[in-house]
Amino acid sequence: MTQQTAGCAVGGFTAHNVVLPDGSQTNPQLPVLADGQHAQAALRMALAVCPPVGGRRRPRVVDLGCLEGGFAVEFARAGYDVLGIEARADNYGRCEYVRRQLQLDNLAFVQDDVRNLADYGHFDIAFCSGLLYHLDEPAAFLNLLGKTTTSLLLLHTHYAEIEPNPNYGLSDLTRHEGLEGRWFQEAPTGEWHSREEMEALPWASWCNSASFWPLKRHLLMAVQRAGFPIVCEQFDALEDIAEDPYTEYHSRSMFAAVKIGR
Repeated sequence: MTQQTAGCAVGGFTAHNVVLPDGSQTNPQLPVLADGQHAQAALRMALAVCPPVGGRRRPRVVDLGCLEGGFAVEFARAGYDVLGIEARADNYGRCEYVRRQLQLDNLAFVQDDVRNLADYGHFDIAFCSGLLYHLDEPAAFLNLLGKTTTSLLLLHTHYAEIEPNPNYGLSDLTRHEGLEGRWFQEAPTGEWHSREEMEALPWASWCNSASFWPLKRHLLMAVQRAGFPIVCEQFDALEDIAEDPYTEYHSRSMFAAVKIGR
């Protein structure tokens, strides 16, 4: 059976394959997002640390730089009150298309820069996947998460290595925000010249032309300094913990950071 593609009015899904109520999929060329270890690992940790409890308010989750809304959808389906924040208009339009199809009263999206997170109040869980390595001031953003997140930070990100990863064109080792790391060029011509140029690259940074990747140990230190004393690497995000080379190849992993005394 050939899967039906969703979104006759809104197409162009580049990353998130979400199954909609009528059985159609937003991008059937990709695996279903909900079936992937990344989504399942995030939900396992969220449910372990801050589960929705009957008779009480739903815990709030923010999906930062939510792209096409797929992970936000899965948190909402699990019973959380979810806000997805996405800067790009086309991506935001896809998020809204998915929201209208699902009609979940605990799922919302806003088009905004994630740096304005404080405007939306406090959250029990911050889901920061595929975002931090697109920021030029990651330590400042982690401090913002520390102020706005009460329980759990789920962080899936690249980091720099002492020996440069040949798969990514990073700068020489340097220091920024008190952290050691390397710069990554985001804007193809060195600088963003217009909103249209940024909109054309749906997976790139927003406004900053380069991003800073701290060394792994400096990244973990910054997370702790932001107010999350417990920081664990979550290897169940891999399809095969023993054989999957994803972490080493991409210098990227998933971390769970927990606050004490919730």
